[in-house]
Amino acid sequence: MIKLMLKFEQNFPLSQITTLQIGGPARQFVTVYSQEELIEAITYARKNSLPYLVIGGGSNLLVADAGVNKLVIKNEIEGITKLVRFLKVKSGTPLQHLVDYSIAQNLSGLQKLTDIPGSLGGAVYGAAGAYGQTISDYIREVICFDGEKIISLQNDECEFEYRDSIFKRNEFIILEVIFKLEVGEVKKLRKEADEILEKRLVKYPKGIKCPGSFFKNLVAEKLPKEILSRIPKEMIVYGKLPAGSLLEEVGAKGEKLGQIEIADYHANLFINKGDGKASDFYTLAKKYAVKVKEKFGITLEPEVQLINLPPIF
Repeated sequence: MIKLMLKFEQNFPLSQITTLQIGGPARQFVTVYSQEELIEAITYARKNSLPYLVIGGGSNLLVADAGVNKLVIKNEIEGITKLVRFLKVKSGTPLQHLVDYSIAQNLSGLQKLTDIPGSLGGAVYGAAGAYGQTISDYIREVICFDGEKIISLQNDECEFEYRDSIFKRNEFIILEVIFKLEVGEVKKLRKEADEILEKRLVKYPKGIKCPGSFFKNLVAEKLPKEILSRIPKEMIVYGKLPAGSLLEEVGAKGEKLGQIEIADYHANLFINKGDGKASDFYTLAKKYAVKVKEKFGITLEPEVQLINLPPIF
């Protein structure tokens, strides 16, 4: 086996690669550009009993100000291969590249995911979705590294649910994803994607420093009947109770702590307005999650990954 020349960095500031521009140093850091490099980096960490974390675009992370005592591996392994209606996509591919490619190839199923930041691996990990469309709807197979060997999981083995998957509960690293998409028409798909983009730019203007919606929306049918009976029906959207609606009810809109501000137009949007701290972000999020729990009896769960931070509840 040829030993690859990986470039490890010490005490790398994670604020440089997160959308929030927040996060202390990683004990060690390396960027990988091939499957072989990724596997070698993980093998190195395991041999040295060094905890590791694989990240993609850094768009869905809140990293502690103290940083993380791990090897952080940034996955920049990109590539898309097409065979009729099937696409085989490497996990470090930016999600937007995949959306644009699928539209250009007359393939329908991913167009509503336009402008969701981050990489494909992160999107699959968190079962990303928007406007009633979810990435897992068209996944046929996920190829992973389990720490020792490469394995393949079929869609039903991935345990996809709303913003959840088996990858949140095991240490499998996503390498490639195989999609089977529907035949579409470029003009219609592009028009649909552009309409979604217009909506998203109102909520997420270009350059905004935020990780997207902080808390998960709630699947209405999974809520206890006594709680659901107190929720106005018009608050349910695509079968979900928006966390933002609950946060708005307890006064979260426009609130601030340090350089962290909750948008005055969307109560589930926490923004770094300058040199914000993870501690302020976390404190503000927890404060209003507690208020929601006290008023509605509903426990909000973060959609954003908390790195070296305690659970909200």
